[in-house]
Amino acid sequence: MEAVIIGAGPAGLTAAYELLRKTDIKPVIFEATKDIGGISKTFNYKENRMDMGGHRFFSKSDTVMKWWTDLMPIQTVPSKDDILLDREIELSKSAEEKDPAKIDDVMLVRNRLSRIYFLKTFFDYPVSLSFNTVKNLGFIRIMKIGLSYSYSLIFKRKENNLEDFMINRFGKELYLTFFKDYTQKVWGVAPKDIPADWGTQRIKGLSIVKILRQALKKIAGSKQDLKQKNTETSLIEKFYYPKYGPGHFWNVVAKKIVELGGEIKINTKIVSFETDGNKIKSVTDDKGIKYEADYFLSSMPVQDLINGFDKKDAEVKRVSDGLGYRSFITVGLLVRN
Repeated sequence: MEAVIIGAGPAGLTAAYELLRKTDIKPVIFEATKDIGGISKTFNYKENRMDMGGHRFFSKSDTVMKWWTDLMPIQTVPSKDDILLDREIELSKSAEEKDPAKIDDVMLVRNRLSRIYFLKTFFDYPVSLSFNTVKNLGFIRIMKIGLSYSYSLIFKRKENNLEDFMINRFGKELYLTFFKDYTQKVWGVAPKDIPADWGTQRIKGLSIVKILRQALKKIAGSKQDLKQKNTETSLIEKFYYPKYGPGHFWNVVAKKIVELGGEIKINTKIVSFETDGNKIKSVTDDKGIKYEADYFLSSMPVQDLINGFDKKDAEVKRVSDGLGYRSFITVGLLVRN
């Protein structure tokens, strides 16, 4: 039996690897570009590696964390930059040495550092209650934020949209200071036009109360362990990171897939689907070659998927054609050492 998998990003590669590990189904992956990893790819420009966006290998699921580290074990000794920066990290206690200076396929342990530029200075993101945050905001703005948050605790809004969701958890002043413009720039939609349940998915349980608790723990000297089970995902401070970026990990997965008998066809775009009732019979690529299989899995853009079907429901197509897509641009700045 065979499975056609569209897209060699994390979803497609994970599906293929699991099929090979646990079934007799042979996966064939079709990737429209020349790269592996989807939006988790890492570009290599003259041996300078740049990630397409910031990707942290962290999950509250032990199964997911184990899946990653079975393929790429955690470092057991400090890396060169750990030593140079005198960095304190939690190393793996594995009996088998995994030295980043000697092997490439290894997960580094990294401390999180995210920043947003606002008021001509840098702030922690997510917003933290640190001395720098207080100093950069100033006394008057801090007072406004405090009063606004107190008001939001007493007078809760009905959560019709993401704006209501955020104001209920952070107060209107902090929402207007940090979240409103940032959200609109990233997603291209004003928060008042985004459903409230988006906040539940993306921000989860993050609130000022939890930011304060996290800050007090740090002041008290409490250190997070690597699993960070009792920490909101938005506030995690440590994560795994493949030695050469997230694309490095997915290239390792791709190599394993080929070793186990799977196929990966790069520069091959699937453009159409032949159906029989509610089942897909075959797919055709941009070179006109048809592929039949027992199973079909897709991670391609929904709009392209719907437009590729030989029979389309008019209402489904109308909704699909109305979906908006955002361009994703990462700028890598190379500086001389």
